[in-house]
Amino acid sequence: MKRLIIIMVLALAGLSAAVAQTENEPATNPVPAPEQPETDVAYEPIRKGDQFIHIDVGVSKSLFYIAPEGFITDTNLKLGGTASIGYSRFINSKVALGGELCFNFNTTLGSNLYFYLPITFKATYEPVFGRFHLPVSLGAGFAFQTHNKNNYFGPIIKPEVAAYFQYTPEWSIGFITAWNCIPQWYSDSQYNRVGNIVDMKLGVRYHF
Repeated sequence: MKRLIIIMVLALAGLSAAVAQTENEPATNPVPAPEQPETDVAYEPIRKGDQFIHIDVGVSKSLFYIAPEGFITDTNLKLGGTASIGYSRFINSKVALGGELCFNFNTTLGSNLYFYLPITFKATYEPVFGRFHLPVSLGAGFAFQTHNKNNYFGPIIKPEVAAYFQYTPEWSIGFITAWNCIPQWYSDSQYNRVGNIVDMKLGVRYHF
């Protein structure tokens, strides 16, 4: 009986050692770890829904006006000033729509003041190169004009090119050149005029 017990104890000990060795051996076909999903996130300098407010100040120079007799470069207007404020929202990564309110003035040779207030709807196409934004815009709307107690309300077309450097995610600074095409049409066509005035401005944008 003792011999049988000893044989059983030795058999159990050997079986336990064999099981422990099997558990400690590395698996020949380990289960691979789950793969991390690939991400398709890419940096976009402009996203749909981005918005900005801009404020610009600068100088205004009358170049020429178009009259029934042709182009006239002697406009009798001196160098003036301009300021504008506007808002735009991107409808995709390149195109923004918005509006702008401007204040422009030029003094005349007779020390009078020619003042006009354009209110325009503005569409902008904006390519981006690193931190540099190069917007090209077209504004169209109406302008209230006054000169020497004479008032006029009529259309205005305003193409614009600019270059901005975005030095923080919220702020950018740039240089803007805008062309103001301002018609004045009357029932007597001999008084018709189309003014052409260029603005050169420095501007800041707040992006949000």
